[in-house]
Amino acid sequence: TAVTDPNREAGLVYPLDQAVMPQNVYPADLQWTRGAGGDLVRVTMSKTDVTATAYLVDDGNHHWLADANQWRAVAQTDPDEAASMRVDRIDPGTGELVNGAPVHVTFARAALSGSVYYWEITDTGRVQRIDDGTAARVNFMPNPEQGCIGCHSISPSGRYIAARWGGGDNVGNVLDLTTDLTGSPPAGVFPTSNGLNWWFSTWSPDETRLLVAAQNGPELRLYDPRAGTRVTASGLAGLVGTYPAWSPDGHSIAYLANTNSWGDTPSVGDVAILPVTGPDAFGSPTVIHHGSDGSLPNGSCDSYPSWSPDSHVIAFAHGSGARSESASADLYLMNADGSDVRALTRAASGASIDYQPRFSPFTQGGYFWLSFLSRRIYGNAAIGNTASAPNRRQQIWVTAIRMGAAPGEDPSSVPYWLPGQNPRAADIAAYWAPRACRPDGDSCTVGTECCGGECTQDPNTHALVCSPPPPERCHRYTETCSTDADCCASDNLVCIDHVCNHPLM
Repeated sequence: TAVTDPNREAGLVYPLDQAVMPQNVYPADLQWTRGAGGDLVRVTMSKTDVTATAYLVDDGNHHWLADANQWRAVAQTDPDEAASMRVDRIDPGTGELVNGAPVHVTFARAALSGSVYYWEITDTGRVQRIDDGTAARVNFMPNPEQGCIGCHSISPSGRYIAARWGGGDNVGNVLDLTTDLTGSPPAGVFPTSNGLNWWFSTWSPDETRLLVAAQNGPELRLYDPRAGTRVTASGLAGLVGTYPAWSPDGHSIAYLANTNSWGDTPSVGDVAILPVTGPDAFGSPTVIHHGSDGSLPNGSCDSYPSWSPDSHVIAFAHGSGARSESASADLYLMNADGSDVRALTRAASGASIDYQPRFSPFTQGGYFWLSFLSRRIYGNAAIGNTASAPNRRQQIWVTAIRMGAAPGEDPSSVPYWLPGQNPRAADIAAYWAPRACRPDGDSCTVGTECCGGECTQDPNTHALVCSPPPPERCHRYTETCSTDADCCASDNLVCIDHVCNHPLM
């Protein structure tokens, strides 16, 4: 007979209770804190119409990497229902079966198809890549010029990376991510002898311009990223700022103004908006949030503004500074005009150790998806990063931001840890590069990766491939598609760029 005893139960610590994940996330490494090597353990993941069970002998590390097929089945079955995950153990001293308290995970009808580029600053000093649905780090640029590459930004299409070389020289360059970058050094788009120096950068939506926080300034400057030449722009001369972020609609640039440090060590700063009034033309900037006005706790420094894919809201961090290994900071969301500032408390650690929010380009499952850095605990001591908070290294987490939230409402969700990281490393500057939805016939793992919305077994090869949706389940406005036939004819929709939309006039 099973017993309930909180002091003897396994104590599941990852996934986090009430977390929201996309359906194509790599299977979680379920981790617990109590027990000993040799314990008999039962792991159960269930919904109304599916139960996946694993029996194992605990190896002493108190974890089980979920079976990929079981994980996929749980993620896609009853998609509107949260999955229950629990770990039960047999107490070797008494022989009793001790029930584990369940955690609940929601799998949104979403697939984040692309790659995350981030800077692993402790072990390699390199920008690493994790591709969707995997848990493998790709060291795609092992020999950068001057031995280090960082402070990068990824172009909206995912083709280019702008970054600076070296630990102190900060020589800027652009590289084409579709080419082989394993050379020593890899070939940049323009020669580093151009003498361009910057830290932070942001791309225009059409990728023809790059706005940078120049090293000697911190003056904001405009460049042609193909030629590596400075562009004369009206309204930009002498403008001081850092952490620039170009809105996806191209109309505005958010940046940090009134700061006491142009680099990564400010302790004061405000979020300002620079209007884009035309080609290479800018209007007068406006501060939309004053970091030092006392309206938010724990300091006077805003940092790292980031636009949602629809350009309607801005995420930012606020606290004593911007450095993720030492400052205190929390995450916030506000409208594009600075109104309705909301703390992202569901996503937060609760210890003011959350930094660098950055929206992914995806709008999936009724959510925006926001990556951020946190020194919160991941997992247990054997697997995760559980040193005390001041010494714990920052890792990348992802929270689902619910679209259509009411004013004043926290739209964030309990986050998940981005699979594939080295949990003992310090990781920063996560950028999610997009990958288009997969057309019919392409390989897949879950339906939300597919333009047609269905991932089914090919009758001839038995491989999982993207397939058209059943006729009774046509796709609505803004949902993905492969052909016009996927879209709801009753709504007068056609398939434009793999999205069901109203016909162009």
